[in-house]
Amino acid sequence: MTAESESPDRNPLTDALLDRAFLRRRWRSASDAFFWRHEQRGRLIPVTDGSKLRYSWEAVFAFEGGSPPEDMVEAYKSGLLDVYEAARLCSVTPSYIKSAARSGDLPSRRPGRAYLFVPAEVDAWRARRFVNRKTMKTGGNSSDE
Repeated sequence: MTAESESPDRNPLTDALLDRAFLRRRWRSASDAFFWRHEQRGRLIPVTDGSKLRYSWEAVFAFEGGSPPEDMVEAYKSGLLDVYEAARLCSVTPSYIKSAARSGDLPSRRPGRAYLFVPAEVDAWRARRFVNRKTMKTGGNSSDE
């Protein structure tokens, strides 16, 4: 037994390994050249299960931009939204979403050049950002005169 397999936190042999087909769906696009390029540069670390190259969640999170907060790991494992889906969810333009992601105001994942978003993070950002949206739209002037 190795020290890694005795660790109570994580056992790499029993953790679910993700295949390229799953990651293509998660990232909305990724060619074999994309995987090869990032593996060669050491950005995406594959694990072999004996026949195919697969990827651990830890490697995927590191490639996308870092580990998620401990209380949101399951949310980060869910499907990701692209810029257009996040814009529709928030009722804003895609360029607004991109600029919020670039500035760091809206948490995003970056596999390659694409901006992708965790739905729970978009909901939380929308709730923080657009708290008084209804009063802003109506002007907030309610005169009782």
